[in-house]
Amino acid sequence: MLRARMILGIGVLWLTGFSIGAGAQQTAAREAASFQDHVANAKLLAANDLTGRNLSDCTMPPVSAAPTTKPVDAPPTKVFDQLYYLGTDIVASWAYVTSAGIIQIDSLDNPEEAQRIIIGGYKKLGLDPAQMKYLVLTHGHDDHYGGAKYLQDTYHPRLLMGKPDWDMVGRLHDSRPGFGPPPARDTDITDGYKLTLGDTTITFYLTPGHTPGTVSFLLPVTDKGRPHLLSFWGGSALPRTLEPGAFEARATDMGLLIYMQSLERFIKLGEDGGADGFIANHPYRDQTFLNSKDDKISKNAMRKQGDPSPWIGRSTYIRYMMIALECNEAQIGWIQAGKPKISQ
Repeated sequence: MLRARMILGIGVLWLTGFSIGAGAQQTAAREAASFQDHVANAKLLAANDLTGRNLSDCTMPPVSAAPTTKPVDAPPTKVFDQLYYLGTDIVASWAYVTSAGIIQIDSLDNPEEAQRIIIGGYKKLGLDPAQMKYLVLTHGHDDHYGGAKYLQDTYHPRLLMGKPDWDMVGRLHDSRPGFGPPPARDTDITDGYKLTLGDTTITFYLTPGHTPGTVSFLLPVTDKGRPHLLSFWGGSALPRTLEPGAFEARATDMGLLIYMQSLERFIKLGEDGGADGFIANHPYRDQTFLNSKDDKISKNAMRKQGDPSPWIGRSTYIRYMMIALECNEAQIGWIQAGKPKISQ
């Protein structure tokens, strides 16, 4: 099944003009590919437009994809008819506007950022913070829930997070310097949980791996009235061990093997649903904001009448997900091979 999906992804790329050699196709099709083959597959899939931080997961040993520079605020941006970006070049938050209010996705690092970037962005974009009815936390790391308590106490949205991550966050009694405190526990997201607000229903899926309760979902949007479906993978960075372990201080992950199962399942959900684009909770993953002319916010600002949205492209979406899959398999193979020293 996994190899079949790899061939499917590469086949779609070929049909859309992305050429690969016969030798690479044979490598991708081998049932017993080594971890170096998976790295080669990821680089092939990345081409020239998905390189950089998306390939950091394929380094041995793995390195963090996050920039180490001081965060740069993104301009608050309308991305689709009902979706807005409010974040920095390191961590994202999104506002999804329905007919009955706003679903806020993630809350940045701390109360100051939530107030300045999210609420300040709402006001610049003409959105009413009082219409924030729900705040969805994609997982229980403090760069995603850091501003949640401020938003909870000030605007009173209902908070939703995967049940295992509420349990994890409940064990964190303090906050790291620069990050906000955990919010008060509210609603548990279980697998298949449906959130309906006005004319919109979003189905959430538990995709453990990055954390025990990471949630992912498919988000319906329109671009100038034309419908699209975005894939939102809730936890991008790979665990460091095969089995559950400590990926980040004071928190836990579910290991590479569980991550792989979740990723394969979510890729199929996207295939079955007809996803044709993707967004992320870190802008260097989906290239929403890199503080450069090559990021999608800049490209969106330069769109001419009739140009497609830079966030839309089925072949690019497939390649993005397959890169994650190949790097995951590469890390599993590298560990199983005894973590040999690799020249990068």
